[in-house]
Amino acid sequence: MNTELKDKIIDILKNNVKRDGVDNLIYYMGECTDFFTAPSSTKFHGNKEGGLAEHSLNVYEVLKEKVKMYGLKTNEGTIAICGLLHDLTKTNFYSREKKWVKDDKNKWIEKEIWGIKDQLPLGHGEKSVMLIQKFIALTNEEMIAIRWHLGGYDPAIHFNYPSGFAFRQAMKDYPLLTLLITADLESSYMLEECIEE
Repeated sequence: MNTELKDKIIDILKNNVKRDGVDNLIYYMGECTDFFTAPSSTKFHGNKEGGLAEHSLNVYEVLKEKVKMYGLKTNEGTIAICGLLHDLTKTNFYSREKKWVKDDKNKWIEKEIWGIKDQLPLGHGEKSVMLIQKFIALTNEEMIAIRWHLGGYDPAIHFNYPSGFAFRQAMKDYPLLTLLITADLESSYMLEECIEE
């Protein structure tokens, strides 16, 4: 575990999120989940130990710059919550498993890879909102930004007309959502690497 990264994330939350329950949320992240050691994905960005914490900090830093660049009147607490906690859904989600793959000599070998073992299958953005709200109250803007942060990658937009309508309305009414979506994408594809397994 990267303790420097962990300390930085905790400091940002403690210094910027002035809400009842934030200490319990931080305790939950560090003691009841694998937030600081989990990967960010199985085979895409941040697919390494500690990838989730690294990704979350990257999204926070990019989001903070975007808010400033566009002159949004968004407070530091909201930026910290949306940037650092948008993927809380990925805690207690990944596991190490064995898989048979062919090596560069076309020989079968057993390899350890990241797999998915979702312990609370509630969706992606929805689950993050639910987990956060067990500890701190969220504003409508925060709930909407976190719920829809997958943007066009959210299957609900494509397969369910009312959800697609809700997403478009959220984009129109809450500019922070667009900034979180793009901060997430920029962090994933421009700042983070994929480790070949």
